Amino acid sequence: MTRRRTPSGDLPPGYRPLALLADGRRLETWDAFDEARGTRCVVKLLRAERRHEPRVRQAVLLEGHLATTLAHPHLVRGYDVHDDPPAVVLETLRGATLAALVDEEPLGLADVAELGCQLASVLGYLHRHDWLHLDLKPDNVVVDHGKAVLIDLSLAGRPGAGRPGAGTRGYLAPEQATGRGLSAATDVWGLGMTLIEALARTAPYGDEATWESRRRWPLVHRRMPRAPEGLDDLPEEVRALLAACVSVDPAGRPLLAEVRSALEPLRSPATPVDDVLAPLAPRR
Repeated sequence: MTRRRTPSGDLPPGYRPLALLADGRRLETWDAFDEARGTRCVVKLLRAERRHEPRVRQAVLLEGHLATTLAHPHLVRGYDVHDDPPAVVLETLRGATLAALVDEEPLGLADVAELGCQLASVLGYLHRHDWLHLDLKPDNVVVDHGKAVLIDLSLAGRPGAGRPGAGTRGYLAPEQATGRGLSAATDVWGLGMTLIEALARTAPYGDEATWESRRRWPLVHRRMPRAPEGLDDLPEEVRALLAACVSVDPAGRPLLAEVRSALEPLRSPATPVDDVLAPLAPRR
């Protein structure tokens, strides 16, 4: 096991560390000042003790490549990627994570419909470039005055096979447990989980949900799925849509275009987007 050391903060030249935002097993995430741009930024820096690991190093550089070459209004923007030390420089986002906002109160249907359409848009963009996000959850969505931005491309990968078990416990799609059959449907699972949690403040498979990773089908859930509270008052078609998004069988999940088509009429067309998602704006 790799021994974890104190964060180094040895950012690439031209970036001044301001505060440590997160200290993970692989990465140090810093609030920093970009001397060349004259603005604050976020620097995700590979921990010093893990820089000799080719797979981890390549994952950081891949995230930087994606963040700096893919551009979408609802995707975090990357400024630079550095090889020595391996680091990704990202824009500083205002607002709060969806997880923090939902902790205060669940969202209404119109807000969730707007959120779902925005996330379906950015996921569709990634899929058209043959990439999967593979870690969609409320913690990886930042919302500011009506605009949702998808962050954290550290687990992004191609459709097909992947590392077994890669994902977040409680949000892991069944096929991610085995690392086989990853597809656009895997991100639909993450979208469904995120929208359900936004409405009900609970994940339908439990916060500690995991899946058996032995190579057999069907996968066995270690905890029985439970019907989340807070959805009873939703229209039947919405409940059916969300249930389909988190179908254990990827073939039973709707296409992103179908999700967006179902949610579009539920948005508030006469209201500016900034007002529609006003409950998502951070409290000041």
